[in-house]
Amino acid sequence: MQPPSESHDESHGQPDVGVMFKGVNIPPRPSLLLALQREMRRDDPDFHKIGRLLRRDPGMAGGLLKSANSAYYGAQRPVDTIEDAIILVGMDQFSALMTGLITRRVLANGAMMMARFWDVSEKRSIGMGYIAKQTRLFSSEFAFSFGLFCDIGIPLLKAHFPTYLETLHMANHGSEKFTAIEDERHGVNHTAAGSFLANSWGMSEEVVQAIGLHHTLASLRDGRAQLTVRRLIAANLLVDRAIQEFRSEAGYPEHDYSEWNVACAPAIVTLGITPVVAEALCRELKERFAHPALS
Repeated sequence: MQPPSESHDESHGQPDVGVMFKGVNIPPRPSLLLALQREMRRDDPDFHKIGRLLRRDPGMAGGLLKSANSAYYGAQRPVDTIEDAIILVGMDQFSALMTGLITRRVLANGAMMMARFWDVSEKRSIGMGYIAKQTRLFSSEFAFSFGLFCDIGIPLLKAHFPTYLETLHMANHGSEKFTAIEDERHGVNHTAAGSFLANSWGMSEEVVQAIGLHHTLASLRDGRAQLTVRRLIAANLLVDRAIQEFRSEAGYPEHDYSEWNVACAPAIVTLGITPVVAEALCRELKERFAHPALS
């Protein structure tokens, strides 16, 4: 099995299915997610049909209503129906929200249960959503989907390789590039696994490419990568820095956010902000991690 190439070919980081994932369990797209995506991508989605689909799964319907009634969305009155919840949160946000709920049900258990990963994933989605709102450089759906799937390859590889937690520790605390250590030890890395899962689960091309390239910092200067892809990667560097600072300040052992230190200049340029604005956004992100309802 050959390690993934980092050359910027036309696939922009999408994996070679036959070579890279031989034997790795990539869960198929859940049938509920597929049915919801088919309806939501119609020119005129039928909210009642979406409601009927969700009512077949009380757990998912309950999760949606709980989220819609949270302080995050600021509903003026209790939201009692799925249709009202969709109207309140908006179709793009609904899509990202349901993808997140379904993903956690499918992956956040058994061999893929990693408390730190799911905590960071939730914060990354909040952070990416906030950057999207503040800069308007990419859609909220892209922001939340990327935030959720960015490192989803980590629990996939942890479930497959018995020594992956050791690899993860080495990658987090070593001076060598994160994905290079994964490639050397396992012949595959989490960015490729994550982009493959996101692609097979029907995420947008931009999100799939950004996941595949988010540790390839040279892509920020590569004009062959789509602008939205580069913006997602740049925003993630800032969000990841904020997450690590927040967790460190809360007493969790965290590794250095060296990628921001290395690539902050091209990331700031890609986002079209100043260093002062970047520092302000980092402070605001940490405040929102402490108080999610602020987002």
